[in-house]
Amino acid sequence: MVSLRAYTAITLFGWQKKLLLLHPNNTKLMRRIFEQGTSIVPIPNQLSFEHSHIENLPILSIHNQSTHKVKGRILFYIHGGGFVIGSPHSYRAYVGTLCKLAKAEFAYLPDYRLAPEHPYPAAVEDVLLAWQSLSDKFPAHEILLAGDSAGGNLALALSVILRDKQLNMPKKIYLQSPWLDLTLSSLSHARQDKRDPFLGTYFLERDFARHYAKDHLQNDPLLSPLYADFTGLPPLLVQVGSREVLLDDSREFAKRAKATNVSITLSIWTGMWHAWPQIPFVPESRNALIEAGKWLDQS
Repeated sequence: MVSLRAYTAITLFGWQKKLLLLHPNNTKLMRRIFEQGTSIVPIPNQLSFEHSHIENLPILSIHNQSTHKVKGRILFYIHGGGFVIGSPHSYRAYVGTLCKLAKAEFAYLPDYRLAPEHPYPAAVEDVLLAWQSLSDKFPAHEILLAGDSAGGNLALALSVILRDKQLNMPKKIYLQSPWLDLTLSSLSHARQDKRDPFLGTYFLERDFARHYAKDHLQNDPLLSPLYADFTGLPPLLVQVGSREVLLDDSREFAKRAKATNVSITLSIWTGMWHAWPQIPFVPESRNALIEAGKWLDQS
């Protein structure tokens, strides 16, 4: 049964969705709404933050100072936002919570370049640069890779690149509400468009997909990693809400990954919307993060 707080969030996000549909191509407005919305999320205790650079790429580091952590365990998190909005700063509270639940000592968030100013392959290049620098400093078997929405896309694309280049791979991969197919061709787009209070198919194409893909084919496996070969990838956990327009991205990915003998757990949360674990006042959000943290903490 969906909680009352979840129903409240569904109503609020429905209003926001209608507002953004009335302001086409207003990247500044979307970024401002996203940053302001995340600024009210409380920062967990026993965390410290540090800003640094890898070449010209900004990195946010989160240090988990609690006693309940595994020394040397690293969480490499790629934020979402449709390749157009979002930042490590806007994700610091959420990733800090996940870092503690996964008992990671540090979390690293690359501030990758955003479209439309920097279309594909800028974001892929940035997360690869950050990963290579990080994996040179820490044992790859202690690095956990995670991302939500567009960040889930980039996390999976990064994993495919690492495998193809025979570079160090993460120990595990956690994808939350991943956007894996920029062609927007899955059946859940038509079926769920009015049920998803957070995202709409027209919204995804108008404000995100075309800005990121630019002149590239949207079914390119590094743009839409649903079409990649998943052979040899590490174990994966995928969480997705049953109301999402992106629901079938996750279902089809799980099917294809299993066909290549990849260990994958698909967790579909009844009544939940896109990226719901990031809403702190909703019980289902905390429970989803606990599920993810336990899975990441398992050896």
